[in-house]
Amino acid sequence: MSEENDKLLDHDYDGIKELDNDLPTWWLWLFYVTIAWAVLYMLFYHVFSIGYLQTDEYKQEMNPNYVRVSEADSKTLGILDSYHSPFYTPKGDITPRMILMGAGQVAYIEETAESDTVQYVALTEIADLTAGKALFTRNCLQCHGAAGEGGIGPNLTDNYWIHGNTFTNVVKSVKYGYPAKGMISWRAFLKPEEIIKVASFVQTLKGTNPPNQKAPQGELVEE
Repeated sequence: MSEENDKLLDHDYDGIKELDNDLPTWWLWLFYVTIAWAVLYMLFYHVFSIGYLQTDEYKQEMNPNYVRVSEADSKTLGILDSYHSPFYTPKGDITPRMILMGAGQVAYIEETAESDTVQYVALTEIADLTAGKALFTRNCLQCHGAAGEGGIGPNLTDNYWIHGNTFTNVVKSVKYGYPAKGMISWRAFLKPEEIIKVASFVQTLKGTNPPNQKAPQGELVEE
C-alpha cells in the first residue's frame, strides 16, 4: 500500500485518483519505432528524394512516361557521385542535399515514349565501335559476358532474340531496359550517342560464336 501511496498523484477527478505508473515496455518500444520510422521516412522521401511522393505517383498515373530524375554531375562535396535510381535521367530534379552541395536548379522532366516508327542506324566507324566496346566492357559484361556469350543476361551472339534482333530493337532495349527482367534503363547513365555506340558494338557480336555460350533464349531469327 505504501508503494501505491508513493505513486499517488495529487490529481483528483470526482474522487478518482491517478497513479504515476511507468508506461508498458512494449508501448515505449512501439513509440520509439514510430519515431525512427518517421525519421527514415523523411530522409527517404523528402531529404534524399529516393521515393516517389503522391504528386509524382499522380503524374505517373496521368502519364506512364513520367520520370523524376536528378542531375548527372551533382556530387557530394564535389567528390563522391550522388545516388541515382534505375530511373535516373540527366537534367532532372535536385534533392535538398544536392542543393546544399552546390548542384543546379530544380527541374522536372516528362519523357515521351518513342514512336514505333523511329528507326536507328548502326555506326560502322572503328572509333565508334571501339568506344562502344569500352562502354560494353564497363557496363554490360557483368551480365552478358566479356564476349557477349551471356551470363545473368542472354547470349548476344546467337540468332535467338527475346525483344527483336534489329538495331532499333537493340537501341531501345539498352535505352529503356526491361526492369521486370533485370535489364535496367541505361538512358539514366549513358548519353544518347553512347547508347548508339554500345548498341552498334553489340551488333558486331552476332555470329562470333564465343566459347561457353549460354543456352538460347527467345525466338530464332533467321538472317
